[in-house]
Amino acid sequence: MAFWHPITHIDDDALRRGLRAFQGDGICSQIRDSLLSGPLLVGYALLLGASNAGVGLLSALAPATQILQLPAVALIERWRMRKAICWWAACFARVAWLGVLALPWAVPAGARTPALFGLLLLASALGTVSAAAWNPWIRDFLPEEVRTRAFARRMAIATAIGAGLSLLAGLAVEELGVQLDSALGGYVVVLGAGAAAALLGLVFLGRIPEPVMPPAGRRPWADIMRAPLRHREFRALVAFLGTWTFAIHLSTPFFTVYLLRRFGLPMAVVIALAVLSQVTAALVLRAWGNLADRFSTLTVLRVSCAGFLLSVACWPMVGLLRGPWLVLAGLALIHILAGLTTAGVNLGSGTVVMELAPRGAAAGYLATNALIVGAASALAPVIAGLSADWLETQRLSVTVAWTSTLDAGTGLALRPLDLHGLDFLFVATVLVGLYAIHRILAVTERAMAGRRVVLAALLEQMREQMPQPLRAITTVPSVRDLAYFPFSVLGRMLPERRRAAAAHGLGYRRRARDRREGPPSSGSE
Repeated sequence: MAFWHPITHIDDDALRRGLRAFQGDGICSQIRDSLLSGPLLVGYALLLGASNAGVGLLSALAPATQILQLPAVALIERWRMRKAICWWAACFARVAWLGVLALPWAVPAGARTPALFGLLLLASALGTVSAAAWNPWIRDFLPEEVRTRAFARRMAIATAIGAGLSLLAGLAVEELGVQLDSALGGYVVVLGAGAAAALLGLVFLGRIPEPVMPPAGRRPWADIMRAPLRHREFRALVAFLGTWTFAIHLSTPFFTVYLLRRFGLPMAVVIALAVLSQVTAALVLRAWGNLADRFSTLTVLRVSCAGFLLSVACWPMVGLLRGPWLVLAGLALIHILAGLTTAGVNLGSGTVVMELAPRGAAAGYLATNALIVGAASALAPVIAGLSADWLETQRLSVTVAWTSTLDAGTGLALRPLDLHGLDFLFVATVLVGLYAIHRILAVTERAMAGRRVVLAALLEQMREQMPQPLRAITTVPSVRDLAYFPFSVLGRMLPERRRAAAAHGLGYRRRARDRREGPPSSGSE
């Protein structure tokens, strides 16, 4: 159909219509992400019977499907119809959510959890394919002079909608559950609104025109992935990022479970804490950038990583507080500290990878890092989930007692340490995280690019990321953004590598010829 075919020229009217559709798609995508992910999805899974292992698997689905970007890029290069690939993959992914909503009535109780994960895996895999086509399509559609402004407006609208809608969704789940006399019913209504917004977004997505792709030949992929692993300092950096990602995903997917089960908080409070952390991260991001310019990116990364580990270490301590208001105050401080530090971690980890990448080869370095970080973020929550159920049967307590022999019965007993259940995962995160910080000491910042240039490139890359169907399900901002690298940009660097190699070979042949012929004779002789 002509509707799906790329067009050779986009006139001003088509561009204006496409920009309006681009903003409409952004609004629908934000509503979808606010209602179909995060604590709401975890709460729905728990009501369907998911265990701790299931929550870990839920967190691993999105990064596990990132490997599908590579065959998706090959499909795009072969078929060369990015809009059709993106639209149909997104359509089937969003239709799969209708099956997720029907699970309480269409599937027996014992089979609901496996069916849930099967449908979410399908939605996540199709969403990854859709994202692989969306990134280069939108990059070519938006003219360079309006690209930054268009993404900035889209992000501003999404941020305003996301924070308020998340709070309303938390309140709606509780209220609808009471009105319908069914907690599952409340979740189905709220998640159904998110699914409806996702389907509406397909209308806007289909109205964005697609330019014709530039011609390209067959490209070798192995050379791009091999070069970064030969870089000594990049290997050290990847070792840090892989270990760090593994450490934090031992515990962060279970923050929502911890709040719901250990403290018995309502969903509205859980989402409010998540919004508090996200707002804090947004407010301090520019401050972290200024600190990176004044000191160094690695310094910011080390400090922010240590601060995040401190916030994780405080989680078991909140359980020692007495009184609901003290507990809420402690949780609020933890989420503020987590939001403050994850902004520095995300900024520092993304910037330092781009600073270490040689000019013209950054895409290969980012792709290699994304594969390793994605594997770590997929493996850690599965291991943590499988061990969490056993850890619920274990307890470690330390009691400090003081007694007096002058007066019988006089004494004082304190319990400064009382770990049980998910508390052990927080301890594991701190221990492995400290080792990760030790690994980054092997990385130096010599021969790095200017930080302002790198930061601008990083922010542009983040703006181009299509929202994933399954975001991080923790209540703190995502700490694995680089796992969602658009592998389609690898295609743009390969012709440049070929030209550089050809130029290098030509220069080598010229120098060899000059050595054989000897130095040129002087005109005065």
